[in-house]
Amino acid sequence: MSPAVRSRPVARRGALAAALLACLLSGCVAPALDSGAYQRNAIRALDSAVSDARTGALAVENLLRERLTRTYADTVVTESEEAIGPVEDSFGSVDPPSAADVRLRDEVGGLLSDTGDALADARIALRRDDRGGMRTSMAQLRALADRMEARSERLA
Repeated sequence: MSPAVRSRPVARRGALAAALLACLLSGCVAPALDSGAYQRNAIRALDSAVSDARTGALAVENLLRERLTRTYADTVVTESEEAIGPVEDSFGSVDPPSAADVRLRDEVGGLLSDTGDALADARIALRRDDRGGMRTSMAQLRALADRMEARSERLA
């Protein structure tokens, strides 16, 4: 038997294992153990999003002040935008343990989504060289960061 024929069963098992793992992971939604654990998860998500929002706003500000190149600012804003997605996904994948936590999930999820939208708006304005749009996005990102920071502090 040729080596290529012998390796097919191993390759099939590897592909099957990878497909099974992907199916299991994509369907995983776990409940938080209690409200305290859920609130700590919300705090981590908010704190991470604050960092992404402030980083994006700072990149736009420095581009407008001609302290950064457009290419570098685009990279920073794009990476901030890409970083917010996993934060949203991670927080959204945990089931809230109580009715009060459903309200927290809605609030935090809304803030995370709004931040992702503001980062997308900043990226688009930056690429179009829309200075007014960049200023608007920068203000939105800062306002969202302030709101998320305040909410995180109230939860802590």
